[in-house]
Amino acid sequence: METPRRPSLYRRLRIAQVRALARVLILLGESDFFRHLLPSFRTKPILRSLFGWGLAYRRGYRSFAEAQESASKFIPAGHEHDDDVKMHTHLADRIRESDYPVLYYWRQIGEPPRVIFDFGGNVGNVFYAYDKAIGFPADLKWLVYDIPEIRAAGRRLAQEKNESRISFVGSMENAAECDLFLASGSLHYFEQPLHELLRQLARLPRHVIANRTPVCEGPSIITIQDNKTYIVPSKIYNRKELIAGMEELGYRLKVSWHVHELALQVPLYPESSCQTYSGFHFELE
Repeated sequence: METPRRPSLYRRLRIAQVRALARVLILLGESDFFRHLLPSFRTKPILRSLFGWGLAYRRGYRSFAEAQESASKFIPAGHEHDDDVKMHTHLADRIRESDYPVLYYWRQIGEPPRVIFDFGGNVGNVFYAYDKAIGFPADLKWLVYDIPEIRAAGRRLAQEKNESRISFVGSMENAAECDLFLASGSLHYFEQPLHELLRQLARLPRHVIANRTPVCEGPSIITIQDNKTYIVPSKIYNRKELIAGMEELGYRLKVSWHVHELALQVPLYPESSCQTYSGFHFELE
């Protein structure tokens, strides 16, 4: 994967200005006074134009396509960037704080899952980390679904580790054979809600675990996640709507937990910002 060329001085200064303004507005949104005042900044015509220019790509959008078009004018690189792959390759060697609830509830599943569909699983870093903690059996199948560039990097990593239990797929159809559908830090990178993604399957998995997922109490919102060298469209889902959608499919929420190590905040949208990510374990009734 090629690393994009360094942007011009003007572009770098503009991006720095956008990030500085976004930080200020996010901090203001943490106060009760400004929390109720900030939404008016995006509705009054003059203020909307002023902050629209100042925030550039750090705002709310109607679709992922619109968000991607805006983002690419400033930083064209997305998930295919080398830094994304390097970060997840590094994470394969350790368990994060937010992994412990998953490991705990994984062990509570009566019959351990033998086929796992890792939705948006990058290079398979969660497989390697969990294998060290749980010790997966030799006949386990771990299927990772991601974009072609990342699947290629994942296959190279598996070859380096001489690991045959993990494979990389380019279709959601493969999820129909899994016992556990795992979305670890990936749901917000997909515009379709979780229940709509699962509804496409010929067979619903018994267990669904969504970890490291940004949710909010206000309206769902599409925004941009700024990862410095690459930026990507992201969606913060309304918590109640996410759970209700899964219940429509026949799932029951067994447990949920907070992920304090991550946050995703949207300037001028404090009601739809996410102070802490969340995790969910659903079981098909």
